[in-house]
Amino acid sequence: MLRSIGNVLIVDTETTGLHPDKGAKIIEIAALLYNIKYKKVLQTFSTFLTCDENPVQDINNIDPEWTRLPYPTRTALEFFDQMAFESDYIVAHNASFDRKFIEHELPIGKILNASWICTKNDFKWPVKLYRNRLSDICEAMGVPYLNAHRALPDCTFIASCFDKIDDLEDRFEIAAKSAMMSSNKFR
Repeated sequence: MLRSIGNVLIVDTETTGLHPDKGAKIIEIAALLYNIKYKKVLQTFSTFLTCDENPVQDINNIDPEWTRLPYPTRTALEFFDQMAFESDYIVAHNASFDRKFIEHELPIGKILNASWICTKNDFKWPVKLYRNRLSDICEAMGVPYLNAHRALPDCTFIASCFDKIDDLEDRFEIAAKSAMMSSNKFR
């Protein structure tokens, strides 16, 4: 039996490459604690994680020098974990990508045992899509797609698309079932 879904944590990472097992690292992580019933963002989170180089700076526009400025990383990550604790599911677009990086680099608390829903594979959008890229979903849902490939804007795109869905709670129940059936694919 599925539990009722109240809050979800919409998560996105920006990374220095595609494979954490080949040395790519999270350079930025963001999250929105989002209430499904009221379609409201309850909290936001975004932080850089220190890195020496960013070979994909032309894609995510993150200068590695910014990541070396002083800021409370540990406190930020503890807050991120608390947000995960307040959520019923972790939500990400192409969740297997974000999940593998988070599990590899941030083995902290609740997020390691959380259930994930992928907005690319598990969630059924109420619009016809030819491709399941986040940009395509935003275009089909009438959400401007600006400042892409930064973690917080990408989370906000997903929340803005959710805001436009009348039967969001029902769609999440279906997505949760789909995620349960495909959960082994993430590991």
